[in-house]
Amino acid sequence: MYMFTVYLSVPLITPPVLVIPVIDGQQISLNISIDVSTLCKGQYPNSITVNILNTDNAVINSASISTQVNDQLMITGVITVPNIDTFFVNVSFSNLGGELSPTPSFGFDYLGPVTNIDSSIDNCSTIDITWTAPTVDDRVSMLYYNLSIYDDITNQFLRSVSVYDTSYQFEDNDLFRHRYTYVITGVNELGEGISNNDTFSYQRVPRSVEEAASNILEITFNETSATASFNIPITLECTGEAPENATVTIECNEIDAVYYSTKLLEYARQPMNITGSVPVLLNQRCNITVVFSNEAGSSEPFILAFDTTPIINPTPSPTGTTSPDPILTIPEIIGISVGGAVLLILIILIIVMVVVICCKLRKSRDEDTDNGSDKEEKEQQETKF
Repeated sequence: MYMFTVYLSVPLITPPVLVIPVIDGQQISLNISIDVSTLCKGQYPNSITVNILNTDNAVINSASISTQVNDQLMITGVITVPNIDTFFVNVSFSNLGGELSPTPSFGFDYLGPVTNIDSSIDNCSTIDITWTAPTVDDRVSMLYYNLSIYDDITNQFLRSVSVYDTSYQFEDNDLFRHRYTYVITGVNELGEGISNNDTFSYQRVPRSVEEAASNILEITFNETSATASFNIPITLECTGEAPENATVTIECNEIDAVYYSTKLLEYARQPMNITGSVPVLLNQRCNITVVFSNEAGSSEPFILAFDTTPIINPTPSPTGTTSPDPILTIPEIIGISVGGAVLLILIILIIVMVVVICCKLRKSRDEDTDNGSDKEEKEQQETKF
């Protein structure tokens, strides 16, 4: 009969340890594997203790793992973890030769918050949302993000979607009505992480009145005053730039503010016109100023100068009754001036022609008279002979 003596000793190298969390509903378990393939049998641990610690380093759970080695030269075991957000795992070994060197702690945490949430619009209707992923533990893989969308104006929950990337798009054709809050939460095998949120408005500052729209104003006159009638176009590139209000101001040199009005447009979706008429004193130099505004800000003011000095035609009325003096525009004055000049030239030409014709007729009569006198004198001489 032979006797064998096994000499147990502490290995110089601590065997590799792998800790993998397993989620089953609300239950979290840890699968622990110890690779002893590089150890001699006399170096195998015969005592394995697993401690679960919280963030204060207090032990909240402890268990021992059987030291049975399987065919893959692995020692495995399972331990249950209390339902806490953050925990650490310490695995310690010993055999009859003493304690093995300690292994590094394993830390597990629910996902932290995403960062750098940003949003923009494309083509006036497509909303883009992007964010930066939180730091991820390779042993606890990221599954997806839970994106919740709220209407920030009404505080109404709109919808929630699962996103498997760090960006998301959706369509909205009523951007001028909405201000959205996005709540983004990472989800891994431990569950939902820490949420982060941000709010975005997609309104743009309204566009100013087009510079080419200098014909927005028409001035008409009567005997005592003028009337400034305006027709102001609103053009939209995106509904997000739709104005909420339009402020029209008319100021003149002798009177500070002839007219001041803010019109509620209620975010016009389609191009439209703002119209109005304002009485103004005669002989005034004035400016009309138009400013559009919404929650994003105010447009650049559009300023158009005009005056209310009438151009009077002195021609009396054929009936002898007084009537409002017609107003002549600059093109009409130029036309009248050119026409008068042409008429004057024609009159001068006619006078010159008449003078020339008269001179020719007079000369012809004088020649006839001279010829008659010569003939009579000749006849008298012949009679004498």
